[in-house]
Amino acid sequence: MAILYDSVAAALRDHLAVCDDLLRLAQLEAEALRETESFPGARIREQRKELLLRLESSSQALAGARTRWSQLKPPGGQSPPDLAELVQNTLDTIMRILVMDRENEQLLLRRGLLPPQALPSPAQSQPSFVARTYQRFSER
Repeated sequence: MAILYDSVAAALRDHLAVCDDLLRLAQLEAEALRETESFPGARIREQRKELLLRLESSSQALAGARTRWSQLKPPGGQSPPDLAELVQNTLDTIMRILVMDRENEQLLLRRGLLPPQALPSPAQSQPSFVARTYQRFSER
């Protein structure tokens, strides 16, 4: 059980590290968009592509670890506190990334670097979807 716990914790830490890198990239993008100089779009796109590959890999590893953990974890059993804290930190970081990305989209629109048709219409977007998802996972 300890080995399984360690693998789940390692998968969570790896995923959190990727999420932290994504957040740093979003913050870098926001800073670049607020400056009056030219926007380094190509460099940010390349970094984003690299991070998305890492995100896909860490998500798959995390899904596998979660499946193994759920098979061994007793029904209704509580996760260890440090594992629950890792999950919460990861969810908080993901929420920060989503908010920052949304703000960056608005900045891109204002600077004319993103065509308006690239964004979903307000009728298509569901502002409460992320909040409901976040709440659902934070209750676990």
